[in-house]
Amino acid sequence: MSAAQPAFRLLHITDPHLHAHPESRMRGVVTYDTFRAVVERAMADRLPPDVIVATGDLVQDETRTGYERFRDVLAPLNTPVLCIPGNHDAPNIMAGVLSSAPFQVNGSLQANGWSLIMLSSFVRGDDGGRLSKAELDRLQAELRAHPKLHTLICLHHHPVPMGSRWLDGVALRHAGEFFDIVDATPQVRGILWGHVHQASDRHRDGVRLMSSPSTCSQFRPNSDDFAIDARPPGFRWIDLHRDGTIESEVVWLE
Repeated sequence: MSAAQPAFRLLHITDPHLHAHPESRMRGVVTYDTFRAVVERAMADRLPPDVIVATGDLVQDETRTGYERFRDVLAPLNTPVLCIPGNHDAPNIMAGVLSSAPFQVNGSLQANGWSLIMLSSFVRGDDGGRLSKAELDRLQAELRAHPKLHTLICLHHHPVPMGSRWLDGVALRHAGEFFDIVDATPQVRGILWGHVHQASDRHRDGVRLMSSPSTCSQFRPNSDDFAIDARPPGFRWIDLHRDGTIESEVVWLE
């Protein structure tokens, strides 16, 4: 890619599970510490991203203070932060705290020949997710509005099986409705999600499918029963090129 047409660079962070108290632990780690460590490593790793994408479970205890901690770590970077809720989030509190620039909850962003569509799969009282009719209609409308833009769709819940019986029980429900839209829309280049606390990268009918590690602890891949992996916190870089290709790398805090 020439210097005149640089890639559109995304930093994907997901599932920080922050709390009101900064020293709160979850599954053996202080989530506020690991979140800050991930952000610090990412900012030192390479050139700053054009956009930060945060795909849910930002806060574990549904507190305003938890979202304020998230905001206060990222706001000084002066980089757009696109957020969606996960099953542990409180969407109304989240939207209230992250209501002004550089933050955006849900919606979409168009830049550098790409459209980023942020979908909420939050369902109250369900650790699994679903895209409501309104969200599916919005997805179709966004795709129809920008037919010439390469598109990356971001959501919290995984729309394809991960190979873990327990985890696939809390996946995106009725994912066929989602893929009916994706399969009918040739500009979709990638789908990105969180929730699964593990990295994966594959293709489905020419569409790149990616999940990223949590900024705290990870789930053991391919485990039928709930199990914590030994892998450390992590994050993902994504370079979106103007020709529609995607380059990506996962970074672990070894």
